[in-house]
Amino acid sequence: MPATTRRNALMTVFGVVGFFWFLLHAVEYVYARYEALQTALPLPQHLGLSPLFDAIPQWAGIALTACIWLGVLGAILLVLQDRAAVLILALTLLASLPVLVWAALSFLEGIASLGGVNLPMFAGGQVTVALGLWLYARTARRHNLF
Repeated sequence: MPATTRRNALMTVFGVVGFFWFLLHAVEYVYARYEALQTALPLPQHLGLSPLFDAIPQWAGIALTACIWLGVLGAILLVLQDRAAVLILALTLLASLPVLVWAALSFLEGIASLGGVNLPMFAGGQVTVALGLWLYARTARRHNLF
């Protein structure tokens, strides 16, 4: 008899929403990094992280890159109900914190937005989604949902 697993609909919803959140930023990341893609497929003005990646310091850019791609992986693992989702989402949360620090420092220097991206809202959103997904995955693991 095959092993049965309890499929939690709320876990699927959290994972799918988190996946699309980080996937949107992953697409914008790829778009910002490849200039040929920008000329071939122009995005609306409020989308795209090109101005952000042009101005962001390297340490914060590395943290943002890690946050985005680890977030995509963590959300996929959450949907698949893999226990590694807790660790990956914890790393996502840790990677989002330097971006929040950079956004706060930029805001204090008078730079509230870059290319239509509100820095404190963007960084705060990354931290909030990563924190929410990590807390949910940790709680689900404690209650043996995966």
